[in-house]
Amino acid sequence: MIMVSTIVPILTLCLVLLYVVLFRRFLKIKSKLPFSGLKGKLGNLAGKRKKIVALGILFFLAFFAGQYLTGAWAPDMLMVFNYEEAARGQNPNATRFNESHILSEDILEKVINRGGFLIDAEKLSGFLTISTPLDEEKLDVTQESNLKISTGCWIHCSKMVSLYQTDPQTVLNILADVYWEEFVRNYAENDSILDLSFDELEGMEYLDVKDYLQMQAGKVKNYLPGYSTDSSSFRAKGSGETFASLNEKVENYIDIELERYESFILENGLAKNKETYQSRMQYANRLLDTSQKKDMAAHDVRIETIGLYDAFMTHFVLIPTYDTEKEFYMSRTKVGVDYFADEAKEFLESATKSMEKMEHNTYANGQIGKSSAALDVYEQADRKIEELTAELKSLSVQSRELCREYVEEKRDGYIQVGFSSPGITDASVKSLFYTFLFVIAKIGIAFMEPLYREYGSDQNKKREKASAKGRQKRKKGDMV
Repeated sequence: MIMVSTIVPILTLCLVLLYVVLFRRFLKIKSKLPFSGLKGKLGNLAGKRKKIVALGILFFLAFFAGQYLTGAWAPDMLMVFNYEEAARGQNPNATRFNESHILSEDILEKVINRGGFLIDAEKLSGFLTISTPLDEEKLDVTQESNLKISTGCWIHCSKMVSLYQTDPQTVLNILADVYWEEFVRNYAENDSILDLSFDELEGMEYLDVKDYLQMQAGKVKNYLPGYSTDSSSFRAKGSGETFASLNEKVENYIDIELERYESFILENGLAKNKETYQSRMQYANRLLDTSQKKDMAAHDVRIETIGLYDAFMTHFVLIPTYDTEKEFYMSRTKVGVDYFADEAKEFLESATKSMEKMEHNTYANGQIGKSSAALDVYEQADRKIEELTAELKSLSVQSRELCREYVEEKRDGYIQVGFSSPGITDASVKSLFYTFLFVIAKIGIAFMEPLYREYGSDQNKKREKASAKGRQKRKKGDMV
């Protein structure tokens, strides 16, 4: 195919050489051209007209075939990014999009390895070029209205890549596949957090199971609202679930199912190892007590500091300010006492949480210490753990399936790839133009052919006369 791609350059070179010959002959015989009888002279070309027409048709067909086949063999690839953030110059994860990454060295290395190409990344990079539709537009960047962000780019692979036992379209196909995989892995929404693991449940204490399952469910709960904000009305085709409905189910799982499980465990005082668990609760309470005392001490210091402030210093401080709509208003600014009050509130909340945990641990410790639950109660607890685990797995699978459908339908796979098809109209117009130039050149050469021959015979006669005069002079010199 690389030979086909040389048809257009060869024909173009031939056309240039044809015009060089035409111009050279014109300069030699321009003084003898019969401009007054030009119309009659053109009529003498009737015998050569069929030959010129035939050559013109052959030139047109060869030029058209060269363009069309080359375009089909080495098309340009259009890569369009189909997600909302692309219009803001961002990746789906809100990081900055950089089109140069498409032809980065690590991407090209993976293309070479996958295709088994006998070429290195540096040489392959020399055969690839990237551009955007906006590159051809002249934009005034000083005007905010003219600032545009392209959501697509054209990638061209040189025909010379075929010297390395491949072809341009194969290179572009593999490049598209490799870049899509890297794009999804590095920049797309990462739903790997929905792959929940339950291996650590084996041998875990009953009350710890509740905390572990709550942590795992929290991953799903924190992941779904982002999608719900983007598309609250999107529904799964099979189940009809939405992001909001699944998120509500996860919240009910945490707030109702896990709380019921914890109540059952505490009520019956269940523990796999009572002594170990009670010792752990006592140690945890000592740490919580220390933390609670630190928080209360920090809280008291802030309250005491607030009391030391002069009343005049705690008056409202107003500053003249303009809002986003250029409207004037008086803005209240914070003073030192405001910051101390906020910190005191935070320390008090932290101390309160520590106290609640201590009370919970104390209650659990007492329940386990006086427990005398039968074996069937422990079996019931194990069944509850299995049911809770299965329910959370189901919620995880539903969430992942809903996210997958959303990405495929709304994001359209993030990237769409297409190849430019050979333009028959453009190829025809260009071929006609070059054929017109070819025919004009052939007509010009055919028209000047008789005169050029005459010019050539005259030049020969002049050279013969000059040669004869030279011989006569040499003879006279010899006689003398």
